[in-house]
Amino acid sequence: MKAAFGATQRRLVQMLWLDPDETAYAAHIAVWTRWFLWVGAMMSLAIQPTFTFPQSIPQSTPFVILHLAAVTLNGWVHYRLVSRRRVTWRHVFVLGVLDLTFVTATVVDGGYDTFWFVGYYAALAAFAAVFTSPLLNLTWTTITASIYVGVSLAVGSGMALDGVDVKALYVRVVGMFGVVLAINFITRFQRHRARAAMERERALQRERLELSETIHDTIAQTAFMIGLGIDAAKRVAGGSNEELTARLDATSQLSRTAVWQLRHPIDMGRIFEGSGLGWTLDSHVATYRTITSMSAELTQNGVEPPLSIEVRSMLFSIAHNALANALRHAGASHVLVELDFGRDELRLSVSDDGVGLPHNYEERGHGFANMRAYAERLDGRLIVEPRGPLGGASVTCVMSLGRGQQEG
Repeated sequence: MKAAFGATQRRLVQMLWLDPDETAYAAHIAVWTRWFLWVGAMMSLAIQPTFTFPQSIPQSTPFVILHLAAVTLNGWVHYRLVSRRRVTWRHVFVLGVLDLTFVTATVVDGGYDTFWFVGYYAALAAFAAVFTSPLLNLTWTTITASIYVGVSLAVGSGMALDGVDVKALYVRVVGMFGVVLAINFITRFQRHRARAAMERERALQRERLELSETIHDTIAQTAFMIGLGIDAAKRVAGGSNEELTARLDATSQLSRTAVWQLRHPIDMGRIFEGSGLGWTLDSHVATYRTITSMSAELTQNGVEPPLSIEVRSMLFSIAHNALANALRHAGASHVLVELDFGRDELRLSVSDDGVGLPHNYEERGHGFANMRAYAERLDGRLIVEPRGPLGGASVTCVMSLGRGQQEG
């Protein structure tokens, strides 16, 4: 019994589950479609007040309540979309139920002869644009068609059971299924293409993970051992030869820089595996201490919200590049990475106690240009302080949390 219930639950989840981005996109279309129809209804009311509403106020009260409920709920869902809040299939399903109730109330008011039955087509189209399950769409369309047929036969004087009315009703019902099937085929085709692209991206991510593991097991370990050998040679040489000591120092620094650059794809793999930004940066900073023998720490304020892989990877790259600059150019002894999750924005800051930045730092290499490009892609901004809170350089990326939050 329990196994059967679990299987049924999983089947329902498979039928109703949608990718969050797909849900938001489809919900946008459905919301704007309702606004268009609502404006059209208001214009018809302004032109001819008796065109939409019945003349009897008591009879129109339930209709007005439904109308206001539909507008309010549609506005609420629209607000969630605009503010980048989570919109799930449940929101869309409730809107679909309200659409069906609202259109049915309109048809009940006007009877079989009213042309407002076309509202069923819009309601079904909005439903099919979100839910791609053929079984669910056919079931929903069958329920809608049954309600419409029942209303047509029962309300007012009803429809005449002659050939003309029966044929017209048949065409209307068949049209409902035609609209739903057409939209369902189109949306399923588009989503299959989108999911195929996602699968290709996931395959690339798996290749990156395998590559990072290979780098860690071979090149990075070799470079790290070379660095240890150079440091051992420095100790053996002592201070007897200043030129040799300087060359060994430069080579040791170059070795550390090479090992640190190799850590970027290695630790980036953790993000693609699903690790949070804070956890990944904490591990990255710990590795930085080991490689550079510098004092480095991460402080985090606030709770990390769900962030997309794209956002986490770009923020991680900004932090990595800033740490690389501190290693190569700052002559620093201490580095502080700060990660602040506010209510509406995220701040990532990397500060050191080194020599600061020269006036032409933007022209030296591609590090700052890359960090600025990442910040712009996040719809954020990069703030560079030649003399930050620790006395050396400070690099801060500020972005809206609404941009980066991952739904679902």
